[in-house]
Amino acid sequence: MARIALAPGETGEVQISRQARVEGKWKTVPRGGDRVRARIKYKDHSGTYGEITAFAATKKAAEAKLQRAIDERLAGVDKLSARTLLVEVGRLWLDEIQRPDSGLSARSVDDYSRTFRRYVDARGSSIRGLTLTEADDPARITAFLREVADRHGDGSVKMTRSVLRHLFDLAVRYRALKSSPMRDVKLVRAVKPKETTRDTSRAFTREERDEVVRFAYKLAEEAESRNPRTARKAYAVADLVSFLAATGCRIEEARSLRWVDVDLESGSVIVRGTKTDGSYRQINLTSWVAERLQARAERVGTTGLVFAAPAKLHDGNETKWDQSNSANAINDLLRAAGFPWATSHTFRHSIITHLHESGVPLHKISDWAGHADVQTTARYLGRDLKGDKSGLAALL
Repeated sequence: MARIALAPGETGEVQISRQARVEGKWKTVPRGGDRVRARIKYKDHSGTYGEITAFAATKKAAEAKLQRAIDERLAGVDKLSARTLLVEVGRLWLDEIQRPDSGLSARSVDDYSRTFRRYVDARGSSIRGLTLTEADDPARITAFLREVADRHGDGSVKMTRSVLRHLFDLAVRYRALKSSPMRDVKLVRAVKPKETTRDTSRAFTREERDEVVRFAYKLAEEAESRNPRTARKAYAVADLVSFLAATGCRIEEARSLRWVDVDLESGSVIVRGTKTDGSYRQINLTSWVAERLQARAERVGTTGLVFAAPAKLHDGNETKWDQSNSANAINDLLRAAGFPWATSHTFRHSIITHLHESGVPLHKISDWAGHADVQTTARYLGRDLKGDKSGLAALL
């Protein structure tokens, strides 16, 4: 076979010939024969040319055998092939996105990781045991996504679809698949939208915010007399809620806050956000939340993370509180306090709303919130196109 120009990891055309045993030697024959030979030229990832040959009784079997050999030879450094399980590709992808050079925020990494574990690599998942070849089926993937949508809602299926798109893109990048089936998988929605009591358009009044904080510390004080471990978590939830209520930080920013960035004497914190260009900022603390942080420092020390995982405080406050666990703990508290419509993000919405109602210029609110531009901040404030505007008319 004459050498042809190939890119690293690329193959030439498959050459098929029939062979027969003649006087103890295999000879090529025009038809019939005792076996089929399939062979192909390739260039591996190091740039070296080679040839792969496979033999079988039929053309179809020879081509299949040749394809398996190609998959193994050109799998790349991570040994991906068409026979690799989809969930193994997922674990490789999670390792990649956790690298500092992935370009993803810590929140995005958490969201992707949680979605992969909860829906793709979960017990009962209809695609968990599939190889890439078996999963390379738009109809099968669509059926899986419909199941996720009907059970968990449109938000969950949207994130799951995004995760699968990344997994198959990785498989294509390492030439384990020639193309991604996700190109033919359309957006899936639940037959019946998932009912929820949450209302992301609402903000707490100052009185409601203060009531949530009081309730959180009431639960913590009650737990203190019963069980030290329960009290440790209850105080962690209360302290986190009070910090969110007083600063409007994103929950990921709060979970990542370290004591080295907290100055209790001056009453300020450095927020090392990564979500936008403006998220790295300094925030001044109100006296009441500074007192809560001082009390927390006395309970857990001033090393490592301020809001470390409550169950892992013995490791020097270095275990980050899981995003899902911390958010669920706050949601449980909000329901118990009588605010089932609220989420951890409601505190952020409330801070922005209260500052706006106090007449603070939008650009200063944006600086406080760590938004990249004031338009993002404005979207938190809502619109009132049909409301009374007599006050504005009087200014004209």
